[in-house]
Amino acid sequence: MDLRRCLLLLVLPLVLAGCMEGNRLAFAPPGQDIPHSGNGRGRALTAVFGDGQLILAAPSGFCFDAQMEQHTGSGGFALLARCERLGTFGRFRTGDGAMLTATVGAVAANTPPPSADALRSAFATSRSSARVLETRNDGGVPLVKLHLTGHSAEGASGTHWRGAFVVHGHLVSIALYAPDGSGYLGESGARLIREFVRATRNATHLAETSAPPASNDAAERAAAGAHSAVPATALAARRFTPRTPGA
Repeated sequence: MDLRRCLLLLVLPLVLAGCMEGNRLAFAPPGQDIPHSGNGRGRALTAVFGDGQLILAAPSGFCFDAQMEQHTGSGGFALLARCERLGTFGRFRTGDGAMLTATVGAVAANTPPPSADALRSAFATSRSSARVLETRNDGGVPLVKLHLTGHSAEGASGTHWRGAFVVHGHLVSIALYAPDGSGYLGESGARLIREFVRATRNATHLAETSAPPASNDAAERAAAGAHSAVPATALAARRFTPRTPGA
C-alpha cells in the first residue's frame, strides 16, 4: 500500500476521533467536572503497539489515557493529555488544555517518511472543508496546521495541528487539539508534537536494542524447527509496559 493511501486511511479515523466520549468531553467550561470511569490509575507514560514493535512515549508533562487506548490487528489509537488532567475525574478547562491523539497503522518496512505536502494533499482529498493555514517540516517531522469546521472535539478550536511519522513499520498520524487562544495552536503545539515524535523514536529504539539476546538453547530449538524463542521486541516491550506515573 502506497504512503498516500495510508495517509488517507489514517486521516479519517482522526477526523472521527472526536466522536469518542473522551474527546467529546475534553474541553469543559471552567469548573465543570467530567466523570471519568475507572479507579484513577488510567494514566501511563507509554503505549505499546504491534507486539512491542512500537513504543509510543508521552512528551514531558503528558500522559496516555489508558482507558481510551484501542488496539487492532494492524495498529490502534491512543489519546494523551496533561497528566494532572487525567484521573478519577478528568478535567480540561477552556483556555489552558491540550490533547494529542495518535492513530497507528502498519506499513511496509521500506515505506518512506511522509512529507508536509503529502499531508496537505491527504486532507485536501478527504475533507473539502479543511483549510491549510501552514505547512512545515521541523526536524524531519512534517506538520500541517489546519482549520477544519465541523470536527467533533467539542470545545476545541477549529484550528489544530496534524503530523505524521514512520517508525519500525508503523505510520503514526498525530492530531493536536486545543481551545481558542491556547499557545498550543502556535509554536508550542508544533514543539510538543516534535517532542512526542522524538520520545517515541527513542523509546522504540531503546526497546529494540536493550532486549536480551536469545540463549544458545533457544537458538538451537529454533534451528531445529521447535517452538521459537519469544521475539526480542516482545521481551523489550515488557520493560516498557504502560505504567502509572509516580507508581
